[in-house]
Amino acid sequence: MSPHYDVLVIGAGSGSKLVRPVASLGYKVAVVEKDKLGGTCLNRGCIPSKMLIHPADLLSTLTHDFPKFGVNIDVASVKIDQSSLVERTCNEIDEDSASIAHGYDKLSNVTRFAGVASFVDCKTVSVTSTTAVHLLTADKIFIATGCQASIPDIPGLAGTPFLTYRELLRSPTTHESMIVIGGGYIACELGYYAARVGGTRVTFLVREKMLRGEDEDVRAEFEKCFAADFDVRFRLCPTAVRYDNGEFTVIADSTAGSDAVVVKAKSLFVATGVTPDTNQLHLVKAGIETDARGFIRVNDRFETRTPGIYAFGDCIGRHLFKHVANFEGEWLFKTLFARDGWPGYIQRWTDISGGVVYPPIPHAVFSYPQVAGVGLKESQAVAKYGREGIVVGRCDVADVAMGAALRATSGFVKLLFSKSDRKLVGAQMVGEQSSVVIHTAIAFMQMRATVDDLLETIYVHPALVEVVRDAARDAASKIM
Repeated sequence: MSPHYDVLVIGAGSGSKLVRPVASLGYKVAVVEKDKLGGTCLNRGCIPSKMLIHPADLLSTLTHDFPKFGVNIDVASVKIDQSSLVERTCNEIDEDSASIAHGYDKLSNVTRFAGVASFVDCKTVSVTSTTAVHLLTADKIFIATGCQASIPDIPGLAGTPFLTYRELLRSPTTHESMIVIGGGYIACELGYYAARVGGTRVTFLVREKMLRGEDEDVRAEFEKCFAADFDVRFRLCPTAVRYDNGEFTVIADSTAGSDAVVVKAKSLFVATGVTPDTNQLHLVKAGIETDARGFIRVNDRFETRTPGIYAFGDCIGRHLFKHVANFEGEWLFKTLFARDGWPGYIQRWTDISGGVVYPPIPHAVFSYPQVAGVGLKESQAVAKYGREGIVVGRCDVADVAMGAALRATSGFVKLLFSKSDRKLVGAQMVGEQSSVVIHTAIAFMQMRATVDDLLETIYVHPALVEVVRDAARDAASKIM
């Protein structure tokens, strides 16, 4: 007879938000993971990438900032032991992953299954491991399987030793040369790491624009700075890949009508986006629908069309950020299992029909320069309020005291306000410390602040966050 659980969680990344918290209330919980516990963020995403990118930032400081202050260093003599850095990073995240298993195993009402989950029907899940097949049933099933690298159908690519983010983050070397296919945040972050830490000669092949999902002004500023520092080739579409004698050859057609380009390198990093990691779940057997891209369809309560089965996180394709997946998991816990303990939370983050209300959603790109944002981009604000219904305030990083101290030559903050109620509806930034400074705007948006609230706040002088204040001043002058 199949073991029955109150809750079955498929995916032990952000799915963890529904394991220990639910078990602590006395429910019988099963969690299934086919890979290492902790999901993409811990094992092959956010955390290891930032552990590798930080040394790249240190080297950027040496090469770009030190000369501004008359500090002369023979940069060519500065070397990072890339293999040791990667080994130390992998050891740390592997230890963290193992600690999750130990935590689950201490709980008598949590059962952990290592294997591939697939639906047999709308109430039964098969888990296939290397040694056994388990059939599990549950009252409530939560899918949080995340995404995986999307591999383009380029002739000759299959069967070659190309890298995705999964392999690159554990590779002891990025070799003397690398081709990067893609211009999104994964390409910009890890290509930057390879160029700085690995001393790798990196060539980026970009179809149209870099970071095309960003605010257009921010994207253009990033692209200008990044392309000035690295070999970025635009309007190229790879049409063939060859791998001979330890070397990759990529042939790319020009979308601008120019001649085809041939690029050679020792390694090839494919960073052309992600796709939902749901192909092994056999969703159709449970009556679960997906959209044209394969993301699971859910309503505003994260319910699939099959009663008792929910999905959240990257696999629903709504907001592909770890911090949003965590929020969604916590929202499900508080609304489904612990409503009585969170009345204020329920009131604020649930609409009249019981659906989720998202707080302002932030993001950041940890490249060079950094990019960050929260809320609406300018194009979105115009679409929602009309061109005459918004006010844009801007301040360049170089125009505040700390920007001058840093001798910044690029970067800015852009704030978007609704003219009718003067509220901050979006903030975008590129440049120094963007991933940190943006939190000022996140907090203001969370509190539904107006431009007046921003102006009446005392900012530490001369902290870089004054760039937010001065952008608000610029907006206020236009509103008034």
